[in-house]
Amino acid sequence: MMKVKNLRKIVLVFWIWIFSMTTIEAIAIAEKNNIDDAEKELLARAIYGEASNQGKEGMQAVGNVIINRVAGKEWYGNTLTDVILKDKQFSVFNNPEGENYKRMMDATEDDEAYQQALEIAESLILGNIDDNTGGATHYYNPDMVHPDWADSPLMTKLKKIGNHTFLLEA
Repeated sequence: MMKVKNLRKIVLVFWIWIFSMTTIEAIAIAEKNNIDDAEKELLARAIYGEASNQGKEGMQAVGNVIINRVAGKEWYGNTLTDVILKDKQFSVFNNPEGENYKRMMDATEDDEAYQQALEIAESLILGNIDDNTGGATHYYNPDMVHPDWADSPLMTKLKKIGNHTFLLEA
């Protein structure tokens, strides 16, 4: 009986340690990359603008693409802001006069999908959401457009989530 109690204590301490390390590491990553509330909001707005009609899984997937780009090649940029606002990378930012851009910028926490985007952004920054794309760095909606880069031999199609096809650039 004594061994079982000790084993339970060890397991409990282990899980507390794992959870603490994950949280501490996530906070350290956020501080190292100077991720502040403004970048979290920008990430949420990008997720909302690109995928608010794709449900939680689709919004998480778009957010993961952005996170994967920050973690990947420097060409994309080294910060959330660099990656999200890089010219011609995320369609919602391509036309500041467009309806979707205005809808994204006007979104408030009263909008359920925007509230969900904020929660997803925070969880992504803290490292609390697994990558549901398998490492994707690109996506597009084949019902709306078929970009030339999608057929590049450097691209590997990974999966479809909602209306978006997700790809990994080699």
